[in-house]
Amino acid sequence: MSKFTLQMTPGWEREVLSAPQAQAIVEYHTARIAELAIKAAPKASHRSNWNSIKRNIEALITLYDTWYGQVVVEFDHDVRHAMLQERGYKDRKGRRHPGRYFLKEALERARIE
Repeated sequence: MSKFTLQMTPGWEREVLSAPQAQAIVEYHTARIAELAIKAAPKASHRSNWNSIKRNIEALITLYDTWYGQVVVEFDHDVRHAMLQERGYKDRKGRRHPGRYFLKEALERARIE
């Protein structure tokens, strides 16, 4: 049985979080959050159009100093209605439409306590 001693030298976080194992963990959790966001996204109709919110949610993984995962909503600049659905909006007549908070719900479901 070997004894393990953690030595926290300056910069140890960068070494650990830039490892291939960290990439796999970040990839898994980012894909999970994207999947939850796609499931919770509002549906306008039973058809699946090119500009539906569900078709415009993607998970991206990038290595800066450490592995970084993000869920991108509406990468296509021609589709701009998901954030209006998320936070709510006022129409041209001044009526307030409440938000659906589907992205916030996906993050809350993926939270680890």
